[in-house]
Amino acid sequence: MTPPTHPLVRWFLRPQPPAGEWRLRGVGSRARGRAKRAVLAGVAVVAVLVLGMNVVLDTARPEWHDPEIWHRIKQLRGETAATGSHARPLVVALGSSRSQMGFNPARMGFDDDPAGPRIYNLSQAGCGPVHEVVNLKRLLDAGATPDYLLVEILPPVLAGNGPVEKVFAPEKLGAADLPRVLPYCEHPRDLLAAWLAARVNPWYSLRISLMSHWGAGSTMPWQWRTDFLWKQMKEHGWMPYFFTEIPPGQRKEGIDKASGQYVPYFADFRIAPLPDRAYRDLLALCRARGIPVAFYVMPESPTFRGWYPPAARERIRSYYRELGVPVFDASDWIGDETMFADGHHLMRHGATAFSERFGRECVGPWIRNGGR
Repeated sequence: MTPPTHPLVRWFLRPQPPAGEWRLRGVGSRARGRAKRAVLAGVAVVAVLVLGMNVVLDTARPEWHDPEIWHRIKQLRGETAATGSHARPLVVALGSSRSQMGFNPARMGFDDDPAGPRIYNLSQAGCGPVHEVVNLKRLLDAGATPDYLLVEILPPVLAGNGPVEKVFAPEKLGAADLPRVLPYCEHPRDLLAAWLAARVNPWYSLRISLMSHWGAGSTMPWQWRTDFLWKQMKEHGWMPYFFTEIPPGQRKEGIDKASGQYVPYFADFRIAPLPDRAYRDLLALCRARGIPVAFYVMPESPTFRGWYPPAARERIRSYYRELGVPVFDASDWIGDETMFADGHHLMRHGATAFSERFGRECVGPWIRNGGR
């Protein structure tokens, strides 16, 4: 007998699945739908967390990505608001860890003078000329425009020519910092790619800083913690050296380390284009804003000063004259090696000796002369 060929007939005569299979197929389809929706919801939550954290980092909590500078900027604004001292001229110092440890505004003799300047130490460890330009622009954008600006020069670094992308930690940069830093880079795409990689998952790239800010610092090894950057910071931004005294052997180790870091700069010493460009840009910005500028050099121990060849020292002094603004060279102010931790970072008693003299002999007369 010939089987029926009409499509409807074949459909009605098709083999039937075992009892209950229709129900299982329906259940499987619904389960897959729920799983898909769960995955999409998870992706959406992650996207919101990442996007939200990036927005917070660039608006309300910039100190989460760069604690050293942004905690200082917030402290400066808080000190101004608390004391109502807007009428007193604000002097901000930009510098490296040398200034961070050795430049103590509270010992410069102006705090008790109602008409005297307010001094603030906006220094950062590892800060070079380009960092100083970036930090000045951060300060200006935060609305804390100084009336006078002091800028530390670390003389050996005048011979350093980058590349900038190797000395900036990308996770510490905000979105607004990119146009400030990238023009100085040899390979700006490398830094941009590294920054984007850090911002794709800021919860991971900034995990140490976030945990430290959220009270979990005590759960981490002390070598990882960063909460000391703001918890040990004193008034006016000063961060004293960790110990009041150190053994001679430890000082010797520090001097040896500093020698390995800085002596190579003096081989065929010359002023490199990058730091010169950064300082010229900084001076141009300050001229445009009407901010008087002076450069200064922190004290160096007799051992450290002995590493400068005569030709390098003369070229450095010539460069100071070329800058066209005051340069306060305090490099030879302290001849006692024990006032330094490693030949160029001042101990607390060294910071007191330098700061009192610097306020009396340099900052005070400079301000009274209108920053000239």
